[in-house]
Amino acid sequence: MTTAAIDIVILGRPYKVACPVGQEAALHRAANMLNERIRELKQNGKSASNEQLAIMIALNVCHELELEKDKNHQYADAMDKRIKMLQHTIEDALASKVG
Repeated sequence: MTTAAIDIVILGRPYKVACPVGQEAALHRAANMLNERIRELKQNGKSASNEQLAIMIALNVCHELELEKDKNHQYADAMDKRIKMLQHTIEDALASKVG
């Protein structure tokens, strides 16, 4: 996969980051989201070091990711049950037409 070096700014510091071509806008949105979360955490919390802020934000993001994974698994399970129900309904309908 081809990558491009793009510039982002986190906590007022510039970083040059390798990014897959075509995903630059998504990385810029992620950087903006991170900056916003840092700003919110600084406003709402006690003064904390950048390391503490980074750990808290990383923990929150990981927690949100786990919740989304759980929702996706629940959705996939529900869809699997519906598909099996529809298959059973179709099989029953076909069997009644044959018989």
